[in-house]
Amino acid sequence: MIWALLLLGLILIRKRTIFSFFSPLVLFYGFFIASILITILYHYNMPNEWKFNIAKLDNLTNAELWTSIDVFVRMLIYFTVGALFYKYTFKIHKNIPFEFNFNLPKINTFFLELVSLLIILLNIILVSSLYGKEIFLRESYTTDYNKFGVMIMEYSLLFLIFLGGVLYKQRIILSLLIAFFVTILCLGFGSRMATIFLLVYLFVIYILYLEKPHKFIFRIIWIPFIILFFGYNLSLRFSELHGLGPYLSLPFTDPYAIIENTFFNIYYTLVFGVFATHKTLIEYIPNYQYLTTSLNPSPGFLTDWYSIYKNLRINPYAPFTTIGEIFSYPFIAFLFYFFIGVFFAYFEKVIHSLLSNRKFLTGFTLFLLTTAFIPYSFEYNLRSATRYIYYALIFSILLRLLSKIKFKL
Repeated sequence: MIWALLLLGLILIRKRTIFSFFSPLVLFYGFFIASILITILYHYNMPNEWKFNIAKLDNLTNAELWTSIDVFVRMLIYFTVGALFYKYTFKIHKNIPFEFNFNLPKINTFFLELVSLLIILLNIILVSSLYGKEIFLRESYTTDYNKFGVMIMEYSLLFLIFLGGVLYKQRIILSLLIAFFVTILCLGFGSRMATIFLLVYLFVIYILYLEKPHKFIFRIIWIPFIILFFGYNLSLRFSELHGLGPYLSLPFTDPYAIIENTFFNIYYTLVFGVFATHKTLIEYIPNYQYLTTSLNPSPGFLTDWYSIYKNLRINPYAPFTTIGEIFSYPFIAFLFYFFIGVFFAYFEKVIHSLLSNRKFLTGFTLFLLTTAFIPYSFEYNLRSATRYIYYALIFSILLRLLSKIKFKL
């Protein structure tokens, strides 16, 4: 019955939603439907000795698996009701299709080059002072370096890789050197940001400079590479020695680990959350103090989060999942995902409006903030997921306020 309701909801949503890679609704449905289907295939067809079985969570009976799957289907139904409520109440029809046809203003190449070189110099100084020789070789993957310094490096490298993408057409050699510098530096940290920043670089080039006939070829070449590279990126933390030297030699010393971690990444991204949700439903004890703290938009130090978060974990390494936590309160689960459906439908309209008006930076930022809720709700605590809802709301409010301010020069 619930599957029929979901199918009906999807048909109604399809009538009011155009397919777009920048639609939060499309991404929400795509992620969770793919997760359900891949998990079913994994459960029934993967030999037990091949399963990753993190924290022994994969060992579900068929009945237990379908209990968890039913929760995901109900979640999608509640979400659909909210999205349909918004679209039909406010008479939202299909979004207007848009193409990224940017007529870029003339770029001050010298200024961007200067900024890029200054950021590179800043990061060389920061790496030397924070890591020293340990950037090349150290015994431990985890480090206890100055968090503020590390944060400055991460944000400055993100801006640098963005500039590298913008400079691709005018200064291709410098652009490639920037991409190489950022990637190598992040690999030395052992950070997954190496993959994320490389994606940013490729995406900027894809959006700004590729003609439509070349975009398909670009995707065919780079998507498999990024998936494999992410598997390599994840493998770094399991290396016996750490640092840039051991990390760069890993493809030659243990290529099997890269293949294994590529599949592990697919499992962890799309399958693990279903099993973790089942465990959450079993072990989570409903407590309205936990719920109100998790939904509280205040920073953690202004709440009792740091005194309760250890109680909201399957084990020291795996947190309860958002879906498992919220479905421990059935009626609140309906209200919560009804709101999320309204939220995603509304921000789909806002994001497409921004992108259609060539406000690429703000539209893409809002898209990232909105859709970050999806993977976080699949694998992490309720509080970890809902903070991105608040971030998106705050960002959209700031956009509205700034759009009404007229600066006089």
